Amino acid sequence: LHQPTLMVYGEKDLIPPLLNITDFVPNIDIKSLEAGHWIQEERPEELNQLILEWLGK
Repeated sequence: LHQPTLMVYGEKDLIPPLLNITDFVPNIDIKSLEAGHWIQEERPEELNQLILEWLGK
């Protein structure tokens, strides 16, 4: 996958992010928030801000 990609994961999520994801998605920006698995419900404002900043690049 070569399109610009944003991955946001929760620091408290029990499912860890893939360590070798850049092997498959070389143009990825990885961010994290102080949340569990349901980031969009736990931190909606922060997630929206991250997405808007990333889209503005």
